[in-house]
Amino acid sequence: MDKNRREALTKEYGEVCDNFRTLTDIRFKLLTLLPIATAAATAFKGDWSFVFPLFGLIATIGLVIYNTRNDQLYDELVRRAASIERSLGLTDGAFANRPHAWLSFRFLGIKKCNVDHRTGIGMIYSVSIAGWLFLLLASLSALPDSTQKAPVLAPLAAFGLSVIATWCATTWIRRKKKHMEYVAAKAVQKALSTDLSRAGEDRKELITLCADLGHEERETIVKRAKFYATLDRDSLSYYLPGASKEQAACQLVALLTDLPPAWLFDCATNRRGSTPKGSPVSIPPCADEAW
Repeated sequence: MDKNRREALTKEYGEVCDNFRTLTDIRFKLLTLLPIATAAATAFKGDWSFVFPLFGLIATIGLVIYNTRNDQLYDELVRRAASIERSLGLTDGAFANRPHAWLSFRFLGIKKCNVDHRTGIGMIYSVSIAGWLFLLLASLSALPDSTQKAPVLAPLAAFGLSVIATWCATTWIRRKKKHMEYVAAKAVQKALSTDLSRAGEDRKELITLCADLGHEERETIVKRAKFYATLDRDSLSYYLPGASKEQAACQLVALLTDLPPAWLFDCATNRRGSTPKGSPVSIPPCADEAW
């Protein structure tokens, strides 16, 4: 590696670490404030209107969305830092050798839970959402038209509904994530044997998969594909840097979907061993078509 390249990577490594620390700091500030606010609202004795619990529920869901996006950026920073460490020859770096969760247990003897950051954060957000949802349902059940019907059962029903709704939402999100990993693996596999400059069923299938994966309109993916299909080899090398055919396929899908190529590579190769059952877990040999 030449000196300029090493200096550029070293500076980038410093920026990546700073961004990593910033996202970590934001995460723990939110985790400090949210449980306290939820617990205080639950413990406060007073006549609730449905407006305040509704506001708390919406705000908490907004924080969950914000934290989920932070998690995506957090993962990419970890991947990039690990890549820079390996490029600089620091194969024993903190990011290149970031350990997996060492401890796990089965919750109620059914579900496996890893003792890691994501599990703890997920539990805090889930309990907070369930708490606000309980307050909302309890406030609605305490309206004048409903107090004479079931004043004792109403809080119990509100508690049960809040727990069930939170569990259903969590399960749906988990399944959605697994579906994205499955589609990502199929899209990369299809990209290996597809020439964007030629119209055909392979190209149509790749565009459909990318539209599903990137949550974009099909026409948007088509326009992106046409742009890259019209580039000459020298111009295309700017977007698809010299790498293996598998990495080039991941990069192509990343360009069409605006998703990180490292994550696509992990899904397509099952490098982390988490690809859903039934999805492609290995990349077949590339076809002879030029990219």
